[in-house]
Amino acid sequence: MTLSPPGPNLCASWETLADGLQVQRLALHLPQLREQLLAPPGSIALFAQTPPSALTARPDPLAEPPAEAVIDQAGLQHWLHMPAAYGTTDAGTNPLAANPLAASADQVADTLLEGVTDPVVRAAVAAVCTASAWWTGAFAVIRHLGVHHTSLQPVDTAITLKTLQSATSIVALGTAQRVLSEQLRTAAADEAVRMAYCRAITESIVAESRLPGLLEELGELRLVDLVSTSIPWRGRFTKYAGGTGAGQVE
Repeated sequence: MTLSPPGPNLCASWETLADGLQVQRLALHLPQLREQLLAPPGSIALFAQTPPSALTARPDPLAEPPAEAVIDQAGLQHWLHMPAAYGTTDAGTNPLAANPLAASADQVADTLLEGVTDPVVRAAVAAVCTASAWWTGAFAVIRHLGVHHTSLQPVDTAITLKTLQSATSIVALGTAQRVLSEQLRTAAADEAVRMAYCRAITESIVAESRLPGLLEELGELRLVDLVSTSIPWRGRFTKYAGGTGAGQVE
């Protein structure tokens, strides 16, 4: 008897939907993003001494070109392509304009990659983590133009750099986990990669208790969706399964 091929994984289907939503939102709000990047310094009080252009600094290109195939296999092509296409470039010539969220993303990569020697896997994980700082920063720049994720009322509260750094860590953890998971599923990964994946799972479990509070601090719909759908947790796709008012807003 010939068995039918397995149906699509439900979690993977929700993940694909969430990926598409992030890209769609960014595409819809590119004019607003450009507008904020061209605004006079200090005209938008995002937080002290952090220009919007620093939050959207373009990440460095992949050091290992074969790593792009690993990232593509994990379904994260868009994760690198959007920052490459729309990232700002002044950080490369002005050290003070470096993305203040990048260190949080890099720390996640360093933690997970301990003991991993495969240069392609290392480059792929590091790249998606670094890109996570850009995605978080891009949505943070236009946060004040959005609405609260539950009330759908305009956001009028401030946000701290520490909150955005925490959000970046969560997003980087989720994208790194996707790369490691796909590597284990499709390649002859060694024990070090398996341990890296286990560390990612453990970190996700630890992070779950902090998520509800972090989402309330973020408040704004786009940032909340970016963070809440990035790692596996009990509330990951609750809003999607129950319907959302986001479509009415955008």
